Amino acid sequence: MKHLIFDCGGVLVYPRCGSWAIPFKMAEVLGPRTEDLHTPRYAQAHSQAARWLDESRLVADTQAERLLRLRYLQELDGLMNWRLSPEQLRLLADDFTDNIQRYGFFEDTGPWLRRWKQRFSLAILSDAMPSILVFLEQYGILSLFDAAVISTHVGAIKPDRRMYRAALNALGARPEDCLFVDDRAGNAEGAVALGMHAVQMARDAFPPDERWDGPVVRDFEELNRWIEA
Repeated sequence: MKHLIFDCGGVLVYPRCGSWAIPFKMAEVLGPRTEDLHTPRYAQAHSQAARWLDESRLVADTQAERLLRLRYLQELDGLMNWRLSPEQLRLLADDFTDNIQRYGFFEDTGPWLRRWKQRFSLAILSDAMPSILVFLEQYGILSLFDAAVISTHVGAIKPDRRMYRAALNALGARPEDCLFVDDRAGNAEGAVALGMHAVQMARDAFPPDERWDGPVVRDFEELNRWIEA
């Protein structure tokens, strides 16, 4: 094994608000209407408005992302009849794009990446908007990675082979020399189909929706034991 490739969500980070789509300051802006976020009506509205958050489309940078977040929030606001002001909607779009507080970083992320950096080349392969790269830089770990590939810079999402190939090309690596870690079973299976090794991350605090038939670990210490074995 020469290269370790990591997904972000559920592996390195988790959404502190409980949802990848909710800005950190949403409750502050909504006030009592925050209860709406736990209703079937919200789930349906989010599903409709989420077309603006399609991570398989090309999004050049955080400014382009900010506009998409605003469009999402505007449509969501209309469907939920919250009647937020233009200033509130812009605040939420900025908050989502710029506020690192919406992410929680698993405690073992930094320490284990620094240890593995001494032995392997490291890469990110994530279905994500450009702001994730900014947050990883602010957190101080983006510099540990030799490559960082996100779906909105490729124009595809996992398990599309273009994603895995983009990571392999960025590392100059062969599939058989790579271990891919993702919390989603289908993404791990996609890596194996291309000839990579794969492990599913199933953290106790952020369990995946579905388990696969391959190796499963619960944290980075367990992942390291699997690598050593």
